[in-house]
Amino acid sequence: MPIREVFVLAFEALIGNKLRAALTMLGMIIGVGAVVLLVSIGNGARNYVTSAFQGMGTNLIMVQPGRTEAKGGFSHPMGLAQRAITLGDVDALEKQSLNLEAVTGIMFGAGTIKYEGRSNDMSILGASEKIFDIFNMKISQGQPFNKEESDSGRRVVVLGYDIAKNLFGDENALGKSVRINESDHRVVGIFQKTGEKLGFNLDNIVIVPTKSTMRIFNDDKLFGIRAKAKSMSNLQEAVDELKAIMRQRHNGQEDITVVTQVSMLETLNNLLGMLTYVLGGIAMISMIVGGIGIMNIMLVSVTERTREIGIRRAVGARRRDVLTQFLAEAIVLSILGGMVGLGGSVGITYLIYFIVPAFDMRAPTWILLPAFLLSFGTGIIFGVWPARRAARIETIEALRYE
Repeated sequence: MPIREVFVLAFEALIGNKLRAALTMLGMIIGVGAVVLLVSIGNGARNYVTSAFQGMGTNLIMVQPGRTEAKGGFSHPMGLAQRAITLGDVDALEKQSLNLEAVTGIMFGAGTIKYEGRSNDMSILGASEKIFDIFNMKISQGQPFNKEESDSGRRVVVLGYDIAKNLFGDENALGKSVRINESDHRVVGIFQKTGEKLGFNLDNIVIVPTKSTMRIFNDDKLFGIRAKAKSMSNLQEAVDELKAIMRQRHNGQEDITVVTQVSMLETLNNLLGMLTYVLGGIAMISMIVGGIGIMNIMLVSVTERTREIGIRRAVGARRRDVLTQFLAEAIVLSILGGMVGLGGSVGITYLIYFIVPAFDMRAPTWILLPAFLLSFGTGIIFGVWPARRAARIETIEALRYE
């Protein structure tokens, strides 16, 4: 029997039971849709993390006190450090390094900022004027503090967008004096509205010179060092040079952890890549359920159409013709369900992207063909048994069936 005629008969048989066919296809629609949606969520998470890291700057190098072999970018506890990192280390790197474009020591803590009876809890980041270049920080009003203000530890501050709004509203904050943990600081700039990145609300942070932060927290030990290599091509050379300079200053001991932006991104991408595959595997369960639904309905169909099978065999149809017809019906169900599932899930991902553009979970093109082939293969796998069962029915028994 010609393939075209086989599929025409398959369509006619399915149209004769529209509701049952639609309900059977629903399982495949959900299965294919789940595969595409869950893979898209994992891919969207990777896109979000990559975008967030790139927005932080490029060629970044992070130095924390304490030695660890971990490559994920998580800092070593301060209490386990063999030797604290100081401003002297930062000065040495600035003077001796040939591959670093910018270096700054950082301090980090929590505090309260006040202005004329209004207050705001926030995070305090202490750094030199180089921090604005290293992390691509954009100022919407005023300007960042300069080298002279940083070197002298001048009591100046750059406010996060939300903090400026909470304290000053529509009033011009530049030049005003705010109180940070009982220490007065003059506002010199306000950051652009940034929002959250990697779990940090950058609009609820203030930056002050490192030496001024040391006075606020009464501490001369740095939380760490942040640096920027001159180019991506010499990033590893910059890391090796940085380690050598720090070993020289720390009596030959490598008691620091150095993590690059590239290594952090690779680690997170590997984790998120595994998550994507796990989500895809979970979605496969829905595909199996859809396939079982097709097999169940086809078995029912074989039973209902036993007499039809006998008549076809009596007028000359071969076993292979019967098998092909029932297998074609299963394939048609799976293909139609797969196409609707693909179209619907892709539409959902684009709708979510339109609503939340920061999270780009648009379906990747590479998943579309595998998802369709998966639905096609499911139809074949779960349609073979019912089709073989139909082909094995004896002609006389089929004609006698009531």
